[in-house]
Amino acid sequence: MKIASQLYRYGRRILWALIVAFMVGVHNFYKQEMDSADTIVSSIQMDEEEEDSTPKD
Repeated sequence: MKIASQLYRYGRRILWALIVAFMVGVHNFYKQEMDSADTIVSSIQMDEEEEDSTPKD
């Protein structure tokens, strides 16, 4: 009975680790999709244009 309990806890821990790893992988995939190189370059260019357009005293 004790061995079955230990195997059950071990199985739950492994399952939990796999679920968390999958969720982190999905999050990183979507974050990379949103932060593509073109998007980053265009946002940097927009920031530079905004800085250049501010009046200098």
